[in-house]
Amino acid sequence: MVQIDPLEFLKAVYMDENLPLSVRMRAAVEVLPFTHPKLAVTAVINEQNFAEVLDRRLKRLEKMRNGNGGVIEAKPRPTVETKQPLPRINDRRFRRI
Repeated sequence: MVQIDPLEFLKAVYMDENLPLSVRMRAAVEVLPFTHPKLAVTAVINEQNFAEVLDRRLKRLEKMRNGNGGVIEAKPRPTVETKQPLPRINDRRFRRI
């Protein structure tokens, strides 16, 4: 008995013209991830850029510690005048007939 791996078997199935198209299509779909790589997103980080960003952030952190301690001065909120809510009593004017 000849040993064949699953990838070669699926390739043989989708290349066999004697099989129905639906079977061949299914085999082609199943073998697709193993024959063509997926596109992937990769980030390229330059060491020099990373070091510059790190230095800037460390300087900003030191400035915050030495300056005002990173405290945000609060301002008083303006007062807003509000009306009393309407009572929830059924009014005859709004009733359906």
